Amino acid sequence: MAESLKKESLVSIGKRHILYDASLIEHPQAELFDIDKAQQHADEQSLAEGRGHAVFFKYQGQDLVLKHYQRGGKIAALMGDKYIGADCNKSRSFREWRLLTQMCEMELPVPTPVAASCVKHGMLYRADLITRQLNNVVTLADYLLESECDAASWRAVGCCIRRFHDASVYHADLNARNILLNAENSNVYLIDFDKGSIRYLGEAWKSSNLARLQRSLLKFKSLNTVFHFSQHNWDALLNGYNE
Repeated sequence: MAESLKKESLVSIGKRHILYDASLIEHPQAELFDIDKAQQHADEQSLAEGRGHAVFFKYQGQDLVLKHYQRGGKIAALMGDKYIGADCNKSRSFREWRLLTQMCEMELPVPTPVAASCVKHGMLYRADLITRQLNNVVTLADYLLESECDAASWRAVGCCIRRFHDASVYHADLNARNILLNAENSNVYLIDFDKGSIRYLGEAWKSSNLARLQRSLLKFKSLNTVFHFSQHNWDALLNGYNE
């Protein structure tokens, strides 16, 4: 059995199915995925720094992040936070949990997956994911709103992306909010691998991935009076990617 499968444990509580790493969390209950209760255990600063539908909280002595999968656009008005699918193994949360587990085994810089939830509603489901919190980090987008990144930091971002590409990891939404920087030690992380995958065939997706990130940075620059990004910065990122 593959090492990643050895780490998997599964418990079902009514309509909720929880996939988790028993070495990180004991006997997860349904309330673990209750956003309102998670917020009660979160400090105000962490909540203010939350990304999207993420909530930062403490549980069993660990700093954790709860992400609720939420639809966007016009379809959200119709389906809310529900997704089509009757098999939890194919749910967004279970797939992202397993991909994160695989990437951790590759020693790639990603959050450690703790637990994933899939609540079935007939042919539909709701999904949540819990990971360990990365400490002392800020999104690349937020950092550039306040400060300039030096050439070494841009190269580090490029090197980080190259590590994922060399491991055949495709990030479906590589943008400036899904790259985290730790200014203290220059570490770079990627987050939010919803709809991500391992792609062993082809190379074109790698350049498309980079182009998506560049569009994201240019969009932030166009929407903000001050945003510290230039062609020189992008060239430094590419230098790191091509090292």
